[in-house]
Amino acid sequence: MRSHRIVAAAAVTLGLAALFTATLASGTEALGEQEKLECTACHDKPGSKLLTDQGKYYETLRTLDGFAELKASFGKCTSCHVSKPGSQKLTKEGKRFQELVEDMAGLGEWMKEHHPTPPPPT
Repeated sequence: MRSHRIVAAAAVTLGLAALFTATLASGTEALGEQEKLECTACHDKPGSKLLTDQGKYYETLRTLDGFAELKASFGKCTSCHVSKPGSQKLTKEGKRFQELVEDMAGLGEWMKEHHPTPPPPT
């Protein structure tokens, strides 16, 4: 009797996990179709949770507008930001860049004009 309960609980858990995974995959595919991009434009390989810089950018800003220009100007986002674009935590390279800039107020103004910002929460 007890083993039947364990088997039933395991079956329900596996069923819910499969449903959840299918929902995530279809959501990602829908985004790919919407943006007219292959999965590997944002993920390191199809079905992977690991994101490329472009994927991290999209995850943060929910748009790809400005990504090409930003990458052309600064290279990889994660060369300055820890883990993803927009992160306030900086890498050693990001900190070194910050220290090299003498006019932080001027840099701040430039960043407001040229560096993308996340959309306001809705």
